[in-house]
Amino acid sequence: MTSSSTIKSSFKWSLMIQLSNQIFGFIITLILARILSPSDFGIIGLISIFINLSKKITDGGLTSSLIRTQNVSETEFSTIFYFNLVASSFLYGILFLLAPKIAIYFSVPEIQNLIRYSGLTIIISAFTLTQSVKLNKSLNFKLQFKILLPSLIISALAGILSAKFGFGIWSLVIKELAFSISASLQLWLFSKWTPKFVFDWNIFKRHFSFGYKLVVTDIVTQIFNDAYKFIIGKSFSAAQLGFFTRAKSMEELPNQIVFNTINRVLFPMLSQVQDDDIRLKKVYSQIIKMVTFLITPLLMFLYLVAEPLFVFLLTEKWLPSVHYFKVLIIAGMVAPLQPYLLNICKVKGRSDLVLKLSIVEYVIIGLSIFAMIPFGITGLLWGLVAATLAKLLIAMIFVGRLISYSVNEQLLDLKEGFLVSLLGYLSINLILSFVSLKAYPPFFILMLTFIMFYSIVLVTSILFRFESLNYLKSIKVWKRNS
Repeated sequence: MTSSSTIKSSFKWSLMIQLSNQIFGFIITLILARILSPSDFGIIGLISIFINLSKKITDGGLTSSLIRTQNVSETEFSTIFYFNLVASSFLYGILFLLAPKIAIYFSVPEIQNLIRYSGLTIIISAFTLTQSVKLNKSLNFKLQFKILLPSLIISALAGILSAKFGFGIWSLVIKELAFSISASLQLWLFSKWTPKFVFDWNIFKRHFSFGYKLVVTDIVTQIFNDAYKFIIGKSFSAAQLGFFTRAKSMEELPNQIVFNTINRVLFPMLSQVQDDDIRLKKVYSQIIKMVTFLITPLLMFLYLVAEPLFVFLLTEKWLPSVHYFKVLIIAGMVAPLQPYLLNICKVKGRSDLVLKLSIVEYVIIGLSIFAMIPFGITGLLWGLVAATLAKLLIAMIFVGRLISYSVNEQLLDLKEGFLVSLLGYLSINLILSFVSLKAYPPFFILMLTFIMFYSIVLVTSILFRFESLNYLKSIKVWKRNS
């Protein structure tokens, strides 16, 4: 059983990893966004569809299987390592051959060479998937942070200098290659693990029987997540896709930091108590309260300051992203809840339920896409909001049954975060109906709105003695359940 001190230490280093990765990467992207054009980011968004899908297939769901397996032998690690390596090489080969046809389909000739060089990250990343799993299983996030930080610095320098010297869109590819190479070399050097020359088919089949359902789910998820990029890239201009991808990445940043930080520690730890439904339910209830209390007010604040935020960070050339950003935020307020629920399926070994739920959920997304295409990009995004709500409701119903976690109980666990967010939104709008801030600089508007909004959130939370605030103050969620 993992001790309370180990869990707290793991959370600390996991948080540092996510803050460094997401925020540092975000800052680099902001710098590049000021130099490069929206169409450059739109083209890279198209390429990312194929790169991300290939990486999901390369994983094969086998890393999740390794993490949930309590005693993993060296033969198992080596077997999965060689599968990842072969799969990544095969997928890169397919992508290399299809590159000209992809460029023709999207009417963007630059894609052919860009995708061939960018695709090398598929193979490079596969070399260290197993090392990362070993570090995750041992909750050794301190070493992962020490590897991540120099990799981010190297990739930042490579990308920014390339952009400054006129490499244009290629600077984004150079940045990703620099990060992958640097991180992979350090993982090989510092993880102190090398594969044995062995491959056991029985071991592979055992892990694959669990993992293939997850990878099919991941593939379906990736396809539908990127469907919007695909449709916008095909039906509209690269610049419009660039505006969409920038809005999407801005909206996803808070959720990614919180989810990846918690999930990196949560999944390996809960795998140790996967048969204790009472503890699973209690921990997840507390986590959902805390996550909602963190994310929902933050996204509501970003909704309020969307226009000055984009002007301050990205300059006025990115203002068309603001409308997309505000619609995406509405979906983002509930979107992070589903992955936490699906984690219950994973720790319970119900990868089949993850797959079935995903199929149903993405049928709904598919229907919303086809129904809303005639209404343009805005229509597609409102369809995404409706589909996100439908996905969450389905997950609440079926996953909740595994640990007797009813929909009503889950909705009650969301109330604190949504109440303070709504109160903050209404209060700020009331103030702004009497006082106009449009004449002030964007930074001043951001700071003043932040102070007013979070003062309301904090005072409300203290007055009503919200449990979520206590969880954040003491971080006793894990101490009580360890």
